[in-house]
Amino acid sequence: MVVRFLPADAVADQTAAWARDYHVLAPVREGSAVVYRAYAKDMHPFLGRPPSSSAKEALLPQTENLFTYAYRKDRSDLTRTEVFLSEALPPEPTLILGPRPCDARGAHLLDRVFKERGVADPQYAAHRASALFVTVACEEPENTCFCHWTGGGPMDETGSDVLLFPVTDGFAARAITPAGEKLVAGIPEAPAAVQQELAAKLARAPEPGPAPDLSSLPERFLALFGDMDFWMDQSARCLSCGVCTYLCPTCSCFNITDETSGLAGRRLRTWDTCMSALYTLEGSGHNPRPSRAHRLRNRVGHKFCYHPREFAKLGLLEFSCTGCGRCIKSCPVSVDIRRIVLDVIEAGGKSAANANPEEKP
Repeated sequence: MVVRFLPADAVADQTAAWARDYHVLAPVREGSAVVYRAYAKDMHPFLGRPPSSSAKEALLPQTENLFTYAYRKDRSDLTRTEVFLSEALPPEPTLILGPRPCDARGAHLLDRVFKERGVADPQYAAHRASALFVTVACEEPENTCFCHWTGGGPMDETGSDVLLFPVTDGFAARAITPAGEKLVAGIPEAPAAVQQELAAKLARAPEPGPAPDLSSLPERFLALFGDMDFWMDQSARCLSCGVCTYLCPTCSCFNITDETSGLAGRRLRTWDTCMSALYTLEGSGHNPRPSRAHRLRNRVGHKFCYHPREFAKLGLLEFSCTGCGRCIKSCPVSVDIRRIVLDVIEAGGKSAANANPEEKP
C-alpha cells in the first residue's frame, strides 16, 4: 500500500484542489470551537484536534427538504385541486475533511439504520453514496474519548476513504478505498523517513486507558429496565437539553413537518432528540416517557442494548456508540455515559442474580 506525504503547509492548497471536484466540508476554528464549514477561498482547515460537532450532518442534514409541493385549482371545476410534487435535487459529491475515526465509524452505524433495515432511506442513501471521508488518526485521545470501549480505536479505518496520520511537518496519507486512492493520487509518495515514522506510530498506537468488558451490558440493562430508582438516580443532574444527541455521530431521530405558504410549501426532515419531553408525547396527551429518567434510560438502552440485540444476527457485538466522548465533553452538568454504563453492569449483575427467573424480561 502506497503511503503519501502531505506537508502541513500544503493542506490548504490540497483542500482547494479537492474543492474543484467536490463540495468540501472542512474544520475551521471559531472561537474555542472547531466546526465544519463549506470550502471558501483562502480557507485554512484546522486538523489539530477533533471537531466540536460530528460529521453526521453531511449524511443526515440537520434540516433537509424532502420535496416541495404546490396546489393548483382546476379552473373548470373549483371543487377540484391538483397537487404537484417536486423531488429534492440529488446531493453533489461531498468530501468531509478532518473527522476522527469515531466519526467515520459513526457513518457505518448510521448505515445500519437508514440502509440495512429492509427499505433504504433514499435521501440518506443518496448522501452516503456521494460522500467521501478523509479522516485524521488520533495521536493523543482526549480524556473524554472511549472509542476502544465500543469496538473502535484511535486509528480505526472503518468508514474512512483516506486516513491521515500526523507525522513531523505534515501528514502521512494512506488510502483505504479505491475512491480514496483516486483522491490522493496527486500527492507525492512519502519519503523513507516518513514511512519509518508512520510504521513506528502504528506499532505503538495510542490506547486511551483500559477498556471494560461490555459483553454482558445488553442483558444487564434489561435486568434494570424496570428499576426506576436506579434511572432516577442516574438522571438526577440531567437537564434534558439534548446537546448529547445533537452532537452524537450516531443519533438518528428526526421529525417531519410541512411548511406551507399560500398554495405552495415544502416537507422538511429535521433532527429531533429523544431527550425532549415532547418527543414521545401522543395526541391523546399520554407520554410513555414522562420523566428524564425514562428518557435517559431510552437513550442508553438504544446505544447499548436495543441496537446490539437487533444486529446480533450479524454474529458480532456492535454498539450504537463510537465512544467519541462529545456527550461527556459538552454536557453542561457533566453527565458521563461511561459512568452510567459501568453502573448498569454492576447494578444489573446484582439485579439479575437476585431476580426470580420467571420475572426476568
